[in-house]
Amino acid sequence: MATSTITGVMALLKAKMEALQIGGLDVFGAVSDFANGDFEGYPACMITEVGGKGETLDTHRNQRTHEFMIRLYQEQSRAGKTKEEAATKMRAIADAVLVALDTDKTLSGEVDIVRVVEFETSFKVTAGTFNFASFRVEVAVLVLNHN
Repeated sequence: MATSTITGVMALLKAKMEALQIGGLDVFGAVSDFANGDFEGYPACMITEVGGKGETLDTHRNQRTHEFMIRLYQEQSRAGKTKEEAATKMRAIADAVLVALDTDKTLSGEVDIVRVVEFETSFKVTAGTFNFASFRVEVAVLVLNHN
């Protein structure tokens, strides 16, 4: 296993979201691995770390579980996507994220397991009108103790 750090796991999740396609086309106009509200394109994806936990397995190994939020944003406007188009697109993207994480449970062998433990979709009118989806993801890794 090559990755056990927050930085390393974040890079794996970001690469997974950047590579996501539907019908042979890239899904996201922008993917960031930091808090961001100014997206270069839509739909947008923002991944942030939210914490973690760990437990000692034995004298040589710890099990660490990193927690991340993957947030998706799709604008809805007269010039952009209609209400129906934005909702349909958000459902398709949310499904693609779930399938991507369900079918690559170890992020190509780099982690022990990825679990989508919770997800939510919503709609909000702010400075613009957006459809949202968020996924709480746990990524478990084995950390070797070096005594």
